[in-house]
Amino acid sequence: MLADDVIVEFIELFEKVRDNQFRIGDRLIELVEMHGDKASVINELAGNLNVSASTLYDYYRISEKWSLAMREIYKSLDWTMYRNADPNNSEDLELLDRAIDESWNSTTFKENKYPAMRDPKSIFEKVMSILSRNKKEWQPEIQLEIDSILKRLEKLLCAIEQTTTRKK
Repeated sequence: MLADDVIVEFIELFEKVRDNQFRIGDRLIELVEMHGDKASVINELAGNLNVSASTLYDYYRISEKWSLAMREIYKSLDWTMYRNADPNNSEDLELLDRAIDESWNSTTFKENKYPAMRDPKSIFEKVMSILSRNKKEWQPEIQLEIDSILKRLEKLLCAIEQTTTRKK
């Protein structure tokens, strides 16, 4: 459908975005070294640029963690993979190699790094927690439906746990 040159153009644009995230992080490191106070540097920039300080802290942390050599070796990654991987951890590097070989997106990488994300019990518990926490925000008739859903989810969760126990 789309021409190859269009795809190549977008690949290059996204690589530039990732490279600029590292440039921002590298520059933040330089400024902190010059001024000595990370919080002041980052908060002042965040305020002046109207960006979240947490975003700048993230850029700083990732740039600090990923050396130029490691960035070059793993240069085709999504920014989220850099955020979730530790270049000093051999298991993470193996996952990154698989991610590259198998063309994973960042979600697939996180699911393989954190298997609990795909664990049915964990998913059910999260859904149940969200429903319980937010139930009072709804009208009474909807609250009753949420209670009914929670009871059904509880039964399913028990069935999952029994199945898991039998497999062991």
